Amino acid sequence: MDKFVTRDFDREHFDPDAFIDQACEKIRKDCAGRKAFNLVSGGVDSTVVFALLNRALGADKVLGLHVDTGLMRQNESEAILEYLNADGFANLLIEDAEADFLAALDGVYDPEEKRQTIGSLYLGIKDKVSRRLKLSSGDWILAQGTIYPDVLETAAKGEDGGNRIKTHHNRVDAILELVKKGLIVEPVASLYKDEVRKVGERLGLPHDVVWRHPFPGPGLGVRILCSDGSAIGDIPDADAARLAAIAAKANYMAEVLPLRCTGNREGERTYTRPALIRGDFDWDKIEMLASDIITTVPSIDRVVYGLHVDKSLSYKLIKAHVTKERLKKLRAVDAMATDAIRASGEYDTVWQMPVILLPLVNEENGGECAVLRPVHSKDALDARVVRLKTKTIEAIVRKKSAITGVGDIFLDVTPKPPATIEWE
Repeated sequence: MDKFVTRDFDREHFDPDAFIDQACEKIRKDCAGRKAFNLVSGGVDSTVVFALLNRALGADKVLGLHVDTGLMRQNESEAILEYLNADGFANLLIEDAEADFLAALDGVYDPEEKRQTIGSLYLGIKDKVSRRLKLSSGDWILAQGTIYPDVLETAAKGEDGGNRIKTHHNRVDAILELVKKGLIVEPVASLYKDEVRKVGERLGLPHDVVWRHPFPGPGLGVRILCSDGSAIGDIPDADAARLAAIAAKANYMAEVLPLRCTGNREGERTYTRPALIRGDFDWDKIEMLASDIITTVPSIDRVVYGLHVDKSLSYKLIKAHVTKERLKKLRAVDAMATDAIRASGEYDTVWQMPVILLPLVNEENGGECAVLRPVHSKDALDARVVRLKTKTIEAIVRKKSAITGVGDIFLDVTPKPPATIEWE
C-alpha cells in the first residue's frame, strides 16, 4: 500500500464540507508558498482538484494545463476549455501534443508499456511547457487528480511485490519518485469517486462536469487494444470443453476470442482470453450464462455477447498499434454510443461506458471489432453490468453500419471482478 496516502474517515460519515476545509489547509501546507501547476484531464477528479487549488491558493497562484494527447474523445479538449472557462476558470492552458504521443506509441503493443509511456510523456510535456513559460521548479509544485482506487489498484499485493491489477498513468515510476520527494500535491488521493463528486457539488461545479462519465487518464490509449499479430495460446482443452457444454445447455454458442485482456481475481491481475457468446438477446439468460462461465471456467475472466456479428465466425488477430486512423474509428463508435444513451435518457444511470476497439477482424467484413461496456459502480473497485434498453442497443447497431472500418459489435456482460472495467 502507498504509505503516503491514508484515510482517516469512513465512507458512511464522509463530510464534504469538512474535507474541503482540510484539503485547502493541506494544499497551502504542501505548497509551502509555491504556486501549483495542475494537470487537468477534464474528468471530475482533476477538475475538482483544480477547483480546490483555486479556492486554497487563489487563481493567480494556480495554472491548469490540459494536454491534448490525441487520445481524447471526439471534440473533448475543446469542450473542456469551454466548460471550465464558462465556470470562471480562466487560468487553464491547452497544449497540443498529439504528434508527441502518437510518435511515442508507435509500435507499442504491451498494455503496461503503453501506460508507462503515456504517464512518462505527460511529465515530459509538463516540463516542456514549464520551460517555455519559464516556471521555476523552486516556485512551482505539480498537482494531479489521483484518487484512492488509483492507489489501491497500482499498489503491489503484499510485501513480496506481487501482481498489480494495473498501473495508473498517475502512478507510473516517475510519478512515484516525485511523490516520495514531496514534489506532487494530490488533494483527493484519499477519496473514492463518489466522494470526489460530493466535493465537486459542494464546490459549485456544474452537474455535467461532476457527473461526467469517468475517463481514464491515458484516454483512448487504453481503449484501443494493440497486438503485434503473434498467435495467442489456446485455453486448456478441458476449459474449452466446459465452455462449449455450458453454452450449449443454455442454447447458446460460445467460442474463445484470439486476444487477451486484463482481469482481476482475488486482487491479482490476470491476462486472459475473453469468451464470445451468441444466441437470443435475453438479459436474464445472458447474465446467467456469463456468471456460469466465469465461475466454472478458470481460464475465462471476461464474457462478451455478440450484439452484431456477421455470418463468418472466423476471427483474425491483426497487427495493430495506436494510430490516427484507428483512433478516428474508436472516436466515431464512442460518440455514436454516447449519443444513443443520452437520447434514451440512460446517460446518468450508466456510471461509465467504455468503448473498446480490438485488433480483431471478422474475416466476413474485414472491419475491426468494437466492444461496449456499460457498467454501474460506486468506487470503481467493483462494478455490475447495466442493462441498456433494447431500443438503445438497436439504435447503436443500426448506426454502426455508417462507420467505416468497424465490423462486429460486442457487449461486455462481465462484472468486476473478475473483469476490470477497462480492458487494459
